[in-house]
Amino acid sequence: MRLQLTSTDDFTTLRRLFDDPSFHGWGGPGRLSDELIRAKYLGARLPDVECSLVLVDEQAVGLVQLHVDGTDFGGIDLILSPSARGQGTGRRVVDAMVSRARERNIARLTVDPDVQNERGVRFWRAVGFEPQSTITDDSGRAPYVLMSRSTALEPASGPRSSARR
Repeated sequence: MRLQLTSTDDFTTLRRLFDDPSFHGWGGPGRLSDELIRAKYLGARLPDVECSLVLVDEQAVGLVQLHVDGTDFGGIDLILSPSARGQGTGRRVVDAMVSRARERNIARLTVDPDVQNERGVRFWRAVGFEPQSTITDDSGRAPYVLMSRSTALEPASGPRSSARR
């Protein structure tokens, strides 16, 4: 798996991804227009929003965003094609995004899966995000779970000693 920052050259790849029914509703209602894809996902919002293609064996299988919310806070949005789910790709993407956030001096990250996306909520918990609140009054959006985690390096666990030998 590798991440590749998007550029205007990636429109056709993004169009193909967003034409997949599993992407419908992500980034806007229904199938996204060409104009919205160009405006939101091809680098026009740098440096505040970094968009990257998720590549597995050089095939685009998803999209991830890192956005800055203030001086030391940020957020991640991630979507993977169904064929890339359940294989550890998402976990590797999150690890890479946490490292990238750390490089940008972002101390804390948030995600906001829809409440009805139980699989998504479980995934984000599994990669270290903890629920903070459930938001039910965000106009134009289904209820979602606001989750966060620190980007601090976890202390390395050394060899465990045991009284029993």
